[in-house]
Amino acid sequence: MESEVQTDKNRDLKEMLGQIEQKIDLISLNYSVLNLNSVVGKNDEEINLRELWLIIWAGKFKIVAITVIFAITSVFYALSLPNMYKSEAILAPAQDDSQGGLGGLGGLAASYGGLAAMAGINLGGGGSSRIDQAVELVKSWPFLGSFINKYKLKPQIMAVQGWNRNTNELIYNYDIYNPETQAWVSGAEVKSSETPEPSDFKAFKTLSQMLTISTDHNTGMLTISIEHFSPQLAFEWVGLLIQELNSFYQRQDMAEAQRNIDYLEAKIAETSVADMQSVFYGMIEGQIQTLMLAEVSEQYLVKTVVPAKIPELKSKPSRATICVIGAVFGGMLSLLFVLISHFVRKY
Repeated sequence: MESEVQTDKNRDLKEMLGQIEQKIDLISLNYSVLNLNSVVGKNDEEINLRELWLIIWAGKFKIVAITVIFAITSVFYALSLPNMYKSEAILAPAQDDSQGGLGGLGGLAASYGGLAAMAGINLGGGGSSRIDQAVELVKSWPFLGSFINKYKLKPQIMAVQGWNRNTNELIYNYDIYNPETQAWVSGAEVKSSETPEPSDFKAFKTLSQMLTISTDHNTGMLTISIEHFSPQLAFEWVGLLIQELNSFYQRQDMAEAQRNIDYLEAKIAETSVADMQSVFYGMIEGQIQTLMLAEVSEQYLVKTVVPAKIPELKSKPSRATICVIGAVFGGMLSLLFVLISHFVRKY
């Protein structure tokens, strides 16, 4: 009986050892397969990279040729672009906000602001907001359109295509405008129902692209710049824009002050109350101060901090950057062309 039990135990032990050996063999087999796959994968990657390099090397002459063509083309393109020159001026508000803005009416506005508002009278103030308004005004179509027409700038905006440094003369596109006869030329793009002269809106859009105006809210400074083929015109136009901006607000405030004076004088005639008449006389005094300030101030809204200068160096184009971008683009395009051509033929 004991011998049979011992036999059963030996048999069970052998079966257990056999199962363990099978598991060990299975683990070893899986590990070998994983190592084999890893080696095969690395070999594939090496083969793919080597094949890719061989493809590029085989097409090296095409790559060099295409890259050189793009580089040369970019050089000719960069040289064909005319120089642009930027003139810039930095301005500051001409009125002191701490004194209530126009005419130094801070005390008057504080004392009679409520009464003036009820009467529909503006006593000034808010200098910084006026600068923000001025920025939007200068960028607007009515202001720039009036500016273009007043100084007859449309030919210099729409028909000039360059500037001769040696003769300091503008280079006109005679297909658009004849400066000798001062006549616009009918081109192929002009429809029969249209006039050859560009519209005011087109001139406004073109000038807007030349104009840059911005405000630094930390310092309160206003920057105006013009970019044009001619450095002389860029300089002159900046000065004219500043002049027109000051003139616009000068005329506006003078007209408004005169209307307020007329209104207050009428109110004085209507009332017999001495205190009210005294208030109205004080308000009239403030409006007279505004009129006097507007009449004597050339730099009414903004004053020049850094005046504009005739630029001596071009602002654009950056020809070196154009050439580098053209060469890099040509190289990338040639690589893509060689690879696509190879795989199209192969498959």
